[in-house]
Amino acid sequence: MSPQSALSPSAVPGQPPSLATAVRRSPAVVAQQSRRSGAERAVPVLRWPQQTAEVERCRAHGIPRLLVVEPATPPPVCVDPLEDWVRAPAGERDLQARRAALQARAERRKPMLDEHNVLHHAGRALPLAAGEADLVRLLLDNYRSVVDRIELATRMWPEGTDRRNALDVRVLRARRRLAPLDLVIKTVWRTGYLLDTRRDGDSP
Repeated sequence: MSPQSALSPSAVPGQPPSLATAVRRSPAVVAQQSRRSGAERAVPVLRWPQQTAEVERCRAHGIPRLLVVEPATPPPVCVDPLEDWVRAPAGERDLQARRAALQARAERRKPMLDEHNVLHHAGRALPLAAGEADLVRLLLDNYRSVVDRIELATRMWPEGTDRRNALDVRVLRARRRLAPLDLVIKTVWRTGYLLDTRRDGDSP
């Protein structure tokens, strides 16, 4: 099937449109398609230049993204490994392959905690104490997503100690320990914590 034919399949009642069809349609449909599983959920497809603001938001937050460039529009200069572009119209397989590649690059940049409680990130390694490693491991399982305070405390202290104060102390110490790796534990007010890469403007 040619790229052009991939963009114009006949509609099937009751079935969702293909990714390539979504790219051909409105940005709202593209956003809906980007919430699918796997690479499709993790790598949004954004129209260029119509969705420049959303592209900038992804760049600021380190989110991998695939830009679909309009036929008569000059393409962007992509110097970030987490950004790629394809010219519209684009075939389904091309879109999926590029998104999978971007997702793989993003996974390689994710911090990794090994079986010896050594945290690896950006070519550096940091040994962690057992308690610090327990917290970081839970946050890494949900990297760049919020983990509820109650869930963290319950999983770290199942015996039911003074969880709130213990968690606050553990987070405070872990923040200091992770600073040399440019990693930050952010507080989401009244919700929990998330682990992210430090960016300009983040508190040390």
